Amino acid sequence: MKIYKVGGAVRDRLMGLEPKDTDWVIVGSSISELEKKGFQQVGKDFPVFLHPDTKEEYALARKETKTGKGYKGFKFDFSPDITLEEDLKRRDLTINAIAEDQDGNIIDPHDGQKDIKEKVLRHVSESFFEDPLRALRVARFHAQFEDFIIHPDTEDALQKISRSGELKELSRERVWEETAKSLELKFEKFLQTIKDFNLTSPWFDELSVVPTITSDNPNIKWCQVSERNNFKFANKLLKANSIKQTLEVWSKILEFDVSSNIDKKISFFASISSQNYKKDIYEVLKCFPHLETYCSAILKNYASVNFEYLQDLSSNEITEAKHKELKEIIEKNE
Repeated sequence: MKIYKVGGAVRDRLMGLEPKDTDWVIVGSSISELEKKGFQQVGKDFPVFLHPDTKEEYALARKETKTGKGYKGFKFDFSPDITLEEDLKRRDLTINAIAEDQDGNIIDPHDGQKDIKEKVLRHVSESFFEDPLRALRVARFHAQFEDFIIHPDTEDALQKISRSGELKELSRERVWEETAKSLELKFEKFLQTIKDFNLTSPWFDELSVVPTITSDNPNIKWCQVSERNNFKFANKLLKANSIKQTLEVWSKILEFDVSSNIDKKISFFASISSQNYKKDIYEVLKCFPHLETYCSAILKNYASVNFEYLQDLSSNEITEAKHKELKEIIEKNE
């Protein structure tokens, strides 16, 4: 049994970056042998294990054979005679297909180090086409490593995946995972890449404009893109998460008119002071400088009110009392 460090941890070290996590591949072993050593299996489709001490992920070296459409259309071979080179060949990009043995020796059969030096994103082999999610991964790495270019052959590969129509076979969860990771990066570059290579259908069909993003907050990034695309951008990806809540408060602030009558103002501030919106409300207001000072003052004053005296009142009486407090605060800030 031989153990190798693989993927992002090796890539990042070679690039002088601090690895976020470490993945390992095991050659010449089996499920039963690893279980005897105390490894805990967590992978459903193929054997991935947690180390008994470090809890880092270890996977048996494997080959993949395409048997149908989408991500589930695969047959996996993880027998003990699978070689490290066979495992690396199935990976997406050359910069991610580098391994390091336990003595620190680098195994790089696809010239990933050369591509790191030349700042090129290049796919490893024909297996790239077998999982359409790899097209979105290229877009993510393009956003992560902003000064890298996409190799012409990989550009052709992205177009081929687009024409195949297999992006629609991906699950919402897998597409969202790549998108969420990209929100932590240069999100507009991720979006521009999927737009340039016609990777928008079906998950990003409504993307017509890639705006300049001015925030580091992932939720605000989404709101800025959504607003420029008529609030129709990738809604099928969103479920009940914090981005959806931030998008709701963004829409409310966008529609707010500071010259509206007192009743509309009370209704507006009552709605955006909801517990659901507290996480990002002030971050959202920073994107509306003509409203930020005015709205922030009212919200902070309202948040400082002690409403314990309302606990014995009916829900209607509580609402009426809170609206009265809001009215007084708003009028003081006029």
